[in-house]
Amino acid sequence: MIDLKAWPLEAQIAFGLTPFVLCLSGLGIGVYIACSRHFKVMLKALENSPWLHQQVNIWGITSVKSRTLVVGSICGALLRPHLGIRKGVLDPVEISEFPLYLKRKMIISSWLSIIGFAWLMMGAGLLKLSNG
Repeated sequence: MIDLKAWPLEAQIAFGLTPFVLCLSGLGIGVYIACSRHFKVMLKALENSPWLHQQVNIWGITSVKSRTLVVGSICGALLRPHLGIRKGVLDPVEISEFPLYLKRKMIISSWLSIIGFAWLMMGAGLLKLSNG
C-alpha cells in the first residue's frame, strides 16, 4: 500500500499539483488555438465536416468560451479520426489534409487534459485508500 503521508512534503505538493498543471496546460493550448489565427485555419480545413458544423451550431463561435468548446470537441475528434470517418461525420480527405502543425497542437492539448484528469482520479483514489 502506498502511504502518501510518508512522502516528503515537496513530493506530496508536486504529486497534488501536477494533474492541475497538466489539465490547465491542455486547456491553455485550446484557448490559444481558439483565440488565434489557428481557429480560422481549423474551420477552413474542416469546412465539409458535418461534425464541425454540428459543434459550431451547438456552441457558436462568438465568444472565447464557445470557440474553446469547439476546439476541444475537434481535438477529441482528431484523437480517433477513424471513428468519425466510419460514422460519416468527418471527411477522410479533410482529415488527411489537416495542417500537421495544428493537428499536433490539438492532439497534445487533448492528451495533456486526459493524462491530467487520469492522474487526478488516481491521486484521489490513492488518498481514499491511504486514509481507509
